[in-house]
Amino acid sequence: MPRTANRETRRAELVSAAATLFARRGVANTAVSDIVKAAGVAQGTFYLYFESKDDVVLAVVERLSDAMIDDAATRVEAGQSAVEKMHILTGALSSVAAKPDAAELIHLMHRPENRVLHDRLAEDLTPRLIPLVQSIIEQGVEEGVFRVSDIRAAAWFVLGGLRSVELAGTATLDMPAALAQAAEFALRALGYEGPNP
Repeated sequence: MPRTANRETRRAELVSAAATLFARRGVANTAVSDIVKAAGVAQGTFYLYFESKDDVVLAVVERLSDAMIDDAATRVEAGQSAVEKMHILTGALSSVAAKPDAAELIHLMHRPENRVLHDRLAEDLTPRLIPLVQSIIEQGVEEGVFRVSDIRAAAWFVLGGLRSVELAGTATLDMPAALAQAAEFALRALGYEGPNP
């Protein structure tokens, strides 16, 4: 096995072990020593891949982010109209909080002491969602249901509105309804005048 592939495999094993332990024990109750034991490696090996426990937490959250984007893209592709796809997207984003292995990480990321980690995740996630939102808006313009002149700016606006639901301190249980409401506002801002699908 090439050295790079082995390195990538070892890092993935550490991230998987951390994710499993975080979901089972919680982040605060999981030490680096627990992660290396679960991964079957020496303590020093951990520090070849991560500088700190916070770094492995971020890696787990980034993996969650990757899964969230893949899930959203797959669901959106199954939709028919742009309006339907916008609702599917917000549903996919809110469904992450319902996953048992994600709940602890979402809670962790929203603690004030983890603001830096949260912001790093948001900085990574938002630009990666832009192409998906742009494609929905482009389709809506082609369908004649959205009226925007700058599709990229409109995509940033939509994602900013959806993120504001989180920034407003919305409780996890209230997130699906709040995101659905934000999607309605976004649709109106895009020029949609029809009924909800």
